[in-house]
Amino acid sequence: MAVSYITAAATQRLQVVADGMQGKTFAASTGTASAPSLVIGTSAFVNTQGTASVTTGTTGVLAIIPLPIAGISVSSRTLSLVSSSQSATATSSGTAANAAVITNGGTIYVGGLTAGTASTDVILGSAAISSGQTVTVSSATLTHPT
Repeated sequence: MAVSYITAAATQRLQVVADGMQGKTFAASTGTASAPSLVIGTSAFVNTQGTASVTTGTTGVLAIIPLPIAGISVSSRTLSLVSSSQSATATSSGTAANAAVITNGGTIYVGGLTAGTASTDVILGSAAISSGQTVTVSSATLTHPT
């Protein structure tokens, strides 16, 4: 599944490319940061960017893991969402397959992520998840193509 971004992020991303082609200098974003969360879901979880009000009751959602702002970093074409393992308690049972990053308001900002134990965007301790179990993410990255 291809990673998808909310329209505002995609537009800004393209604006940075346009500015760079014109020789402009890149500048950091402004404003107050608020912590996003990582949603772990089954294949039934529709992880399309722009979907609003994702909660633990949303179809296919297994767990919602808060992401500390300090753990999010960008280096060499890779956005790392966690600098150390992050965990939350599963609210549903199933096999993890999809993931998404949501804003503190519950809107999917980055969708189309995959989740599993290897060769996925989000690396979990176990893909088989039971309600009440601790779900641990050891790695979550987005890599920009060359």
